[in-house]
Amino acid sequence: MLLYIPEGHGCAYSIDTEGELFYTPLNTNNEPKLEETDIVDYYDVLDSGYEEEVKEIHQQLIEMYKIAGLYFKN
Repeated sequence: MLLYIPEGHGCAYSIDTEGELFYTPLNTNNEPKLEETDIVDYYDVLDSGYEEEVKEIHQQLIEMYKIAGLYFKN
């Protein structure tokens, strides 16, 4: 699993092999709480003000997974 941790979001992002975007909250030491990983709810993203940034992160993760040979969606 590749994690993308943007500054100021309070979470890490990752995708599955078909590109579904997930978030993982970070604890106070900026360590991911993997047991709390969940699918990104884009309605929450709209309310957060990070919509464009999250879309860019999603695309970057897809590109990283393609390079690593872990992305299998056509």
